[in-house]
Amino acid sequence: MIYISYGVTKSASTFLYQLTEEVFRSAGREVARLGPPLRSAISVENYFDCIDAAFLERLERGLKRDADIVLKTHGPLHPEVRALIEAGVILANASIRDPREIALSMLDHGVRARTWRRRPFAEYQNVRDTLPALDLQFGRFRDWSAARGVKVFTFNQICFGTPDVVDQLAKQVGVQVDAERIVAKYQDRTLIGQFSKGVAFRYREMSPEDDRLFLARYADLYANISFETQEAKEIAATQRPDAVKPRGGVQQLITLAKRRFRL
Repeated sequence: MIYISYGVTKSASTFLYQLTEEVFRSAGREVARLGPPLRSAISVENYFDCIDAAFLERLERGLKRDADIVLKTHGPLHPEVRALIEAGVILANASIRDPREIALSMLDHGVRARTWRRRPFAEYQNVRDTLPALDLQFGRFRDWSAARGVKVFTFNQICFGTPDVVDQLAKQVGVQVDAERIVAKYQDRTLIGQFSKGVAFRYREMSPEDDRLFLARYADLYANISFETQEAKEIAATQRPDAVKPRGGVQQLITLAKRRFRL
C-alpha cells in the first residue's frame, strides 16, 4: 500500500508522517524506507518535493509485493495522484496549522538557519517575510484537503490529541492498534522530527498589528477550519510560552540521529 502524508510547513507534518508509519508498524506491517538512488543512504524519511503518477509507478515496481510505504511531501497535488486517492488506490492525509503559528515557527527556523549558515529559511526575519511562502503552501493545502478520501488534521489535534489521530489513521488504513502505546513512544519529544517549541496557542506571541493582517489575509482558512481544540486549550492554560525555547541546531541533529537509529 502507498500512503502519502502531505503537510503545510511547520504544521507538525513530520510528526503526522511518523505516526502514520508507526500505525503500519504496530499492525505488524513492513514499512519500506527508501535509499539510493531515490533517497540518501542515511535518510530518515521518504520525503519528495514532487509525487506524480510516473514516480508512483516507478516506486511500485521496486517495492516488495507485501511492503507498505509512507511518502512525505510539501509539494502540490498532481491530478493523476488525486484520481488515485479518490479511487481508493492510495491513501493520504494532510496537516494544517494556524497561519500565525506557522509564521512564528518559520522565524525560529530562520534564526537556526542563520546561526548555522544554512540557506533554507534564513530569509525569514519577520512574519511578513513568510507571506509569499504561506500563500503558496495554503494554495497546495486547499487542493489536498479538497480531494475525497484525504484525512485532514490540525497541528493541535496532532500534538495535543494524538491518541485520537492515531485511531483515525488506523481506521483509515483498516487496522487495529494500541493508540496509547504508539503515543507513549513519543513522550520523549526529541524523537519528533522538526519539533520546535510545541506550544499551544502560540499565536498569542504575535503583535496585534500582525495578528490582524493574518486573520484578514487567511480569512477563508479561519472560517473553514477549527484550529483550536479543547485539549490545546487545557495545555495552553498551563504553559508559559515565553519560558519555552525553540529547539536549537544541535538538538535537531540529535533528533536526526535518534530517528536514524530508532533509539
